[in-house]
Amino acid sequence: MKECNLFFETLATELKTDIIAELKERPHSVNELSAHLRQERSKVSHALRTLNDCRFVNYRKDGKKRVYSLNKETIVPLLNLVGKHVKKYCKICDKLK
Repeated sequence: MKECNLFFETLATELKTDIIAELKERPHSVNELSAHLRQERSKVSHALRTLNDCRFVNYRKDGKKRVYSLNKETIVPLLNLVGKHVKKYCKICDKLK
């Protein structure tokens, strides 16, 4: 279960989950994410590096910038499953609404 700990630790900050939420809408560059999230570019870049190391995100080069998107093979289906679980079973999440 150590791999589960490492997996979920990768998501353990609000900035990383905010990045994932933005990328769920559409791909973004670091500068776009930084502006949308009102965070320093270096903080966003560091968080993206961690997410990329675990392949939560992928990137493609567009000139000098990198454009990040979610891993469609595993992370997008996982997020959909988490959303389904939360809506159906999570009593704690009901309190957050």
